[in-house]
Amino acid sequence: MYKKDLKHQVMLLLQKFTRFTKQQKSFVLYLFGLTFLLIFFPIIKVAPVSGQEYGIWILNGSFFTTMIILLASLGFLLGWNMSFRFKTMVINSLGFKDNDSLINFAFIAVITTIFFSIGNTVSVVNNVTATISLSKIYYFTWLYLLAGLIFMLITIVKKAKENSGKTKIINVVDEQTLKEISNRKSLKGLFDHDGTDNDEE
Repeated sequence: MYKKDLKHQVMLLLQKFTRFTKQQKSFVLYLFGLTFLLIFFPIIKVAPVSGQEYGIWILNGSFFTTMIILLASLGFLLGWNMSFRFKTMVINSLGFKDNDSLINFAFIAVITTIFFSIGNTVSVVNNVTATISLSKIYYFTWLYLLAGLIFMLITIVKKAKENSGKTKIINVVDEQTLKEISNRKSLKGLFDHDGTDNDEE
């Protein structure tokens, strides 16, 4: 029963994914990649003087507050980009505008800031003791996050240009409409003037 439900949910997700735009597909895949990197790879490397080297993952009690914020941000982004119900609930509850690019950029920026803060802290500690340092996967994730920010920034700029183009079209239409109205008023004024002249005669 559980396997059937899981299979059904997976099929629904795949069907939903096929209906996404190219940009939405790219960002959802990006989110899955980011989640995989943050959860399954250590970001800190510890090499004690006497003992075996080991790694520290983001899902660690030492990073409890950071972990909660990161997971909440990732969960929000996945829900916002994959669940119409979740998006509707957030819009109705918090009054967010349905602007995917800006919201995605904002939350990726939050995750990036937190991630960079961890790196800066470890770098300070590394100046004191060389036994604690950042792992190679940290730097890869660092670049991955930057790529996401750049991708979303490009998307925002593109949408802004599209919206400005639409605004120009609307303005042109409005100007034409105003000209037509003014022309009609002028014509009406002429006819009204002719009518008054005829009455006087």
